[in-house]
Amino acid sequence: MVIYNSRQAFDAEFETLLFPGSSSAHSMLGFILRSLAQFNLSRSFTVTEILIEAYVRGVKQIEKGEYIENPIPWIRSTSYNIIREYSRQRNRICQLEEERIEPPTDCSLLDFKDVNEDLERVLLAFEKLDEEEKEILKLKIIEKLKWKEIIQVLEERGIRCKNEAALRKRKERALKHLREIYHSLYPQNV
Repeated sequence: MVIYNSRQAFDAEFETLLFPGSSSAHSMLGFILRSLAQFNLSRSFTVTEILIEAYVRGVKQIEKGEYIENPIPWIRSTSYNIIREYSRQRNRICQLEEERIEPPTDCSLLDFKDVNEDLERVLLAFEKLDEEEKEILKLKIIEKLKWKEIIQVLEERGIRCKNEAALRKRKERALKHLREIYHSLYPQNV
């Protein structure tokens, strides 16, 4: 009964954020937009996605038996923490990709024969991926579709996607798999 009452109170407070005319909604949406911009995530996530994630975390906390005394401030701070988490995840991925790709310091070091061999190796590695991995990488990297568009295309092709976060993770795994195949094709004496 306590969880039910706590959940009802949380839902009622959260509902005020869904009415565009409310001052709570105006303040919260502006805060989340500014935070997304601050962490350069405006193109990757929407205010709605952040709010939904905060709501889900709140519900989980209540279901664990914890009480959220002030839901609106709690949602605000949780939204900020979610944005920080996403930023750290993105930075880790970018850092790993930068570590793997070290540009030559001198353009004369580029040997076009080596570049062609590398491109052939990338294409061969790509062909060894399973169809779902290929599809995700093509849609995101080559066609530069947004995550929502990719979900729609994949579902039309019979590939089920839970949400954008799960799809991002699948893309990361596909890239990791591509790298592994690529490196396995690299001559051992190099």
